[in-house]
Amino acid sequence: MSRLLHVLNGDCTRVGVERSGLPGELTVWADVLHEGPTPAGLSRAAWRSVRARHLASLDGHSEQQILERLQRWDAALDRYREYDEVVFWLEHDLFDQLLLIRHLHWLSMLNDRTSITFSLICIDRFPGVEHFTGLGSLRPEQLATLLDVRVRISEDQMAVGRTAWDAFCAPEPLRLQQWLHADTAAARSVRLQPDLSELPLLRGALVRHLQDYPAFRDGLARSERQILTAVDEGALSSVSAFHATQRMEERIYMGDTTFWSIMRRLAAAREPLLTITSSDGPSREMLPDAQLELTRTGREVLRGRADHVAINGIDRWMGGVHLIDGRWRWEGDGIADCGLRIPDC
Repeated sequence: MSRLLHVLNGDCTRVGVERSGLPGELTVWADVLHEGPTPAGLSRAAWRSVRARHLASLDGHSEQQILERLQRWDAALDRYREYDEVVFWLEHDLFDQLLLIRHLHWLSMLNDRTSITFSLICIDRFPGVEHFTGLGSLRPEQLATLLDVRVRISEDQMAVGRTAWDAFCAPEPLRLQQWLHADTAAARSVRLQPDLSELPLLRGALVRHLQDYPAFRDGLARSERQILTAVDEGALSSVSAFHATQRMEERIYMGDTTFWSIMRRLAAAREPLLTITSSDGPSREMLPDAQLELTRTGREVLRGRADHVAINGIDRWMGGVHLIDGRWRWEGDGIADCGLRIPDC
């Protein structure tokens, strides 16, 4: 019997696969790569340290606890030689597509991968499920059917994943935007750019990432605007605002920890856009119970009469890009450089 390792996108999927009766061993690799720094050029140990330091500021766990978790995830992958096949379980949203290109980059660096089968399950729907939100929402018997539709990861897919991950981790955003726009038949014909059709769910996810750059109109990331809009339209608790913003997404990807961190950022700004009251503070188990209200500044920014970045500045990571001024902005369908004159952008 083949020895299988299933690499899962989170604990919800792990529990389902565990109960499904599928053969093989299970591990999770679920770093929230759309949140915080993913700088290029670091050793794996340095990378884990950078990630642990940032993630500890979000979810209430200590830096050491998170570092040990990241080490466990990497150690499980590093044992790939012990198996005949490694199966990656992923879905269509930003969270999972970033996991996918990270895994493909890792695979492309292995010298002995030809002796092992690396397979992929990556779906954006499931038969009979009207509103598919992810693998973790499927029943164990539904998950069990997916093993038969896995496909072997190709060299072309690894090439797409490797270059996409390099672009995501680059220190300036035009690298990723150019990578997306370079997917033309002419470029592919001379092998200048891998064919994105090899990973058909990737483009939409990466565009959603770019949409969280500050907008020209108001300096708000899409996620920030959605939160302010939800509160403005009557979602006055943290839980109701969370569900309202989920309904605004084409592909739900954001967990409650990231959502809570964005709300805290809006409330802790020099001129707050949001007030948060009656909260017990961050919880490891669920979204904290809090009441929300837009400030005057929040209403002005939401209506496009003020610029969030011009008022409050910015210090935020988007993959490998450290946003520390108003230079990079999202407008319409892409990122543009508006220079360093924050008030004039």
